Amino acid sequence: MYIESSQNKIIKQINSLKQKKYRDKTGLFIVEGERLISECSPVYVLAREDYAGDLSRYDRVYTVSSAVFDKISDTVSPQGILGVCSIPQNDINEFDCGENAFVVILERVADPGNLGTIIRTADAAGADAVILSEGCADPYNLKTIRSTMGSVFHLPVYRNANLRDFLKNTGIKTLAAHLKGTKSCYDTDMRGSIGIIIGNEANGLSDEISGLASELVKIPMPGRAESMNAAVAAGILIYEAVRQRMG
Repeated sequence: MYIESSQNKIIKQINSLKQKKYRDKTGLFIVEGERLISECSPVYVLAREDYAGDLSRYDRVYTVSSAVFDKISDTVSPQGILGVCSIPQNDINEFDCGENAFVVILERVADPGNLGTIIRTADAAGADAVILSEGCADPYNLKTIRSTMGSVFHLPVYRNANLRDFLKNTGIKTLAAHLKGTKSCYDTDMRGSIGIIIGNEANGLSDEISGLASELVKIPMPGRAESMNAAVAAGILIYEAVRQRMG
């Protein structure tokens, strides 16, 4: 099928999926670029009319005029291919931490770039899951997906989790990054089953969630900055855990 009108229903759906409310309503999200699409199983694919890549592995392909494709693309230099995928329906109530679990828990991390970077870092570190509270950025936002570089497809991401219930019932040791922490992350035992908790960029962790953590830990900051970027803080804690767990 060849599409040359921006009023085509497929094009209208693509445009609607740029908004979270329609992603939630339809259970679909957009993936753009060859590398990211190769990581997932798209429901259908849109290819610009001059796209020269292999499309044989996709079940449903729509060819789109260059003018329409470039208008719906979210990137500065489109690669000419875009996919629509189903959002994984991961249920936090079915998550089994198991033995030697390693999870990353985020409370209201609002920036899509930070969220994507944390998911990518967690994937690189071999984490079992990333757990997101309500109020976190949408992991299926186009910016978040690009920041994950495909990692959002490699490990389960649990959205809109009730962190209060999870932390009360999980049974694993949870370490919260907090300015009131009394122990350095480098002096904290991160072996065994653990969860690393990171809070909102501007406000940090809520009193409720920090109060439910097994331990508050701090990242040494000998300089003059009062705080640290959420993704950087997460990366430091995640890789201190990796260092200890590989030792």
